[in-house]
Parts: sequence; structure tokens; C-alpha cells
Amino acid sequence: MLHITRIMLSTYNITDTDFMGYSISRDTANFHHLIIPKRNHGTKTISNGAILNKDTSHPYLHIIELKDYDIFFQITKEMMKENQLGTINEENLKKINELLSVFEREHCGETNINGEPLIREEYVKRLIK
Repeated sequence: MLHITRIMLSTYNITDTDFMGYSISRDTANFHHLIIPKRNHGTKTISNGAILNKDTSHPYLHIIELKDYDIFFQITKEMMKENQLGTINEENLKKINELLSVFEREHCGETNINGEPLIREEYVKRLIK
């Protein structure tokens, strides 16, 4: 686990819920660049990051980024608010859940290039609804 991930787990008191409302543990915690992406040489700093589940919310968010950038951007804005508040906030998680629900309605039944469902079962299992 990255040092910054450990710091953020402690700073944000993350024990069971990530920045998007998904279940998380120390084993599944993963740093996600919020403002300046990795591909643009974004730094791994608290102000540029969110902690996401490496098996669910993190890959799902990148699928959303490719399929519907507007929803991706809105989710990112909510995570940035949580980052600035210094806590994972239930109101932000509810807004993120609403955005994810819109994406799921709009892309239900779609498949990826391998013919697998775009929206996997574990992607719709969130702690905050």
C-alpha cells in the first residue's frame, strides 16, 4: 500500500466506506487522482486524491469516465468536496449514488469490447443508497 494511501485512510478515518460509498478495507484501498490525473503527471497528494476500492469503485469510475464524462466529472466534484471537508460525507455519497444510478439506467445491458457486462454486479452494491 502506498504511503499516501495509509495517510489518507487515517486522516479521513476510513474504515469501511470509500469516497464513493463502496465497501473498503485496508487490503482494497487504492489512491485515485482527483484533480490532475496520473496521465498528466498528477501528484499523489492528499489534495489531489481520493481513496477508492481497487476492485469496485476505482475501475467502475474509469469505465464511467470513458462512457459518460459528464457523470464522471460530477462524481469527481462530489469527491473533491469530501476531500476539502476532510471527511466522507453522507450527503455527498447520496449525490454520488444518484449519479451512479443515472449511469446505470442509461447504460443497462451494454457490454464491453469482450462482450462482458459493462456494469458488473459488484458495481451496483453500494453501502449508501
